[in-house]
Amino acid sequence: MRGTVERRAIEAMIWGMPAVNLDLMCQAMLRETPARANQMLYWSRLLDWKNQTLTPNTDVVYLTPYFNTKDVGPVVLEIPPAGDGIINGTIMDAWQMPLEDVGPAGVDEGKGGKYLIPPPGHTEKAPDGYIALPSLTYGGYALLRSILNSGSDADLAKAVEYGKRIKVYPLSQAANPPETVYVDANGILYDATTPYDIRFYEALDRVVQAEPWLQRDRAMIDTLRTIGIEKGKPFAPDPEMCKALGEAAAHAHALLDGKFTQLFETSFAEGSR
Repeated sequence: MRGTVERRAIEAMIWGMPAVNLDLMCQAMLRETPARANQMLYWSRLLDWKNQTLTPNTDVVYLTPYFNTKDVGPVVLEIPPAGDGIINGTIMDAWQMPLEDVGPAGVDEGKGGKYLIPPPGHTEKAPDGYIALPSLTYGGYALLRSILNSGSDADLAKAVEYGKRIKVYPLSQAANPPETVYVDANGILYDATTPYDIRFYEALDRVVQAEPWLQRDRAMIDTLRTIGIEKGKPFAPDPEMCKALGEAAAHAHALLDGKFTQLFETSFAEGSR
């Protein structure tokens, strides 16, 4: 039984990694800053070591609105036209599945646009002038980059100000949109690193409780139930389960590290080097 639990916990960690990674970034925002869902978290300086996220660039200005449509309904993300600056990025759902790219490389082709993200099951047609992005989850975020012309302080300030032309608001308030709340995370230890222990499963439980089951993932319902994660029920593992989950997390960490290392191993046919 213990071995079965550990195997399923490893499977759950590998399966849930994309959603947990996003949850950890969102939790860092909620924990370390006053920013909340449907507001704009941004960095007014280029990133340094205090931004503990995966593969950030250090030569662009980041803006990361975390949206949630569960209570407010469809949310609008308004991207300004390219000209005085450029915004590149991607809008993603709670599983970090891309909904659409934005900016010159995106569907608006640099002309700017109003991207409309509805909640799951929303059936009303998008109003004219909006770019509809149907989503299977309530939560998600946009990873947006305001591009600098150079590394000068003047160009950095210009890229920040241009980024602040992005707007986030509920569609229900589109006739008179409220001012977008911008929260500067510069200088804050923004730690979204993956914890390979019981905390991973706590984050996975948050995702399961917050989001609807996707058809593709229904095979995981029973797997998660055996490790104590079940929609509509609290995650309260006993000491023995906590130990099993901790050991499973360590094994999964070793497995993932090994797979990552293998990506850099080049295979050659014998005698061909």
